[in-house]
Amino acid sequence: AIHAFTPGGSDVPFSLSDYQRSRARETAGDLDASRFHFQILFVDNDNFHGRIAEGMLAKIAEYNDALCTLFPYSATVTEILSESKATMLDSAAPEGAVEICDLLGLCSTTCSEDGTSFNLSYLDQYDLIIALDEDIQSLILRSLPPDSRYENKCRVMSEFSSIDFCGIQNKNGNMTDKALQDMIEPELWERAMPFYDLAKESSSSLISDSKTTQSSNNDDYIHQPRMVLSESGAAVPNQAGWPLVEASMLVACGGITRFCLDTMDAQFDVAFQSLLNLHFNKREHLDDYSVERADDQLRLGSLSVTGCFSPKERHARIEKHFNELRAKFS
Repeated sequence: AIHAFTPGGSDVPFSLSDYQRSRARETAGDLDASRFHFQILFVDNDNFHGRIAEGMLAKIAEYNDALCTLFPYSATVTEILSESKATMLDSAAPEGAVEICDLLGLCSTTCSEDGTSFNLSYLDQYDLIIALDEDIQSLILRSLPPDSRYENKCRVMSEFSSIDFCGIQNKNGNMTDKALQDMIEPELWERAMPFYDLAKESSSSLISDSKTTQSSNNDDYIHQPRMVLSESGAAVPNQAGWPLVEASMLVACGGITRFCLDTMDAQFDVAFQSLLNLHFNKREHLDDYSVERADDQLRLGSLSVTGCFSPKERHARIEKHFNELRAKFS
């Protein structure tokens, strides 16, 4: 069972890492890997950042051989639901967004498609809703009944920049920064690397704050230099405009990919072990079944689970289970 985490308390001091892990477990518990894929919807309120995030995630998913596992989409939400506003939000992407997508080598078709207005029905149609900032998440959740239970599947993008959040399934303890960085293809990582320390600590306000600059002068927002000179003359990452936002989104998309793939693996690990516990739990099973015969038995009616593992992986798991049974009955 998943229990809500209360930050801090009279006896236990607040731990940001523990809080992030708790939130991540709640979200992972709401995902269903039985369909072998996750549909992920980015939601912005400017018809700009969401489509870029969609393209980034598709690119990073492809790099991690997950193009047929993670399916990103994007939509735009607004507090004004008039037909005229909806028509504007469904218009083509801003030129700046298309330019950025082209620069990053993202899918040109996806980046230039007409936008889609967010609808609350999408909460049932998609596995994971990722708001570009907290204001957008709040707007979505405020539109729902208090007991709707959608909060766990509606997350803020910046949460996935934390290795505590996206690394909850790590079997060797805490996830490392290197493991998160390795999710991002080298050319994109080269762009994000100078900003990584800033990006992984960034809050959702980074994107919302940047929109002021973007709306006032789009060219200045997009074409900011990546590095600037400090007062001492040293080259340092530019914290103004698009470069830091781009890096933060790339890191978050790497985290989303890791989180989703690890969650899927963990759910199938549990499902396979449940099959072993169900079918092979008596002393006589050790005499009646070889590893190969046990594998054939499992595959007869459970291909949706066993098909996720290679024969070598299945045999190793069955052998381990049989060894544990022998120890139990010895």
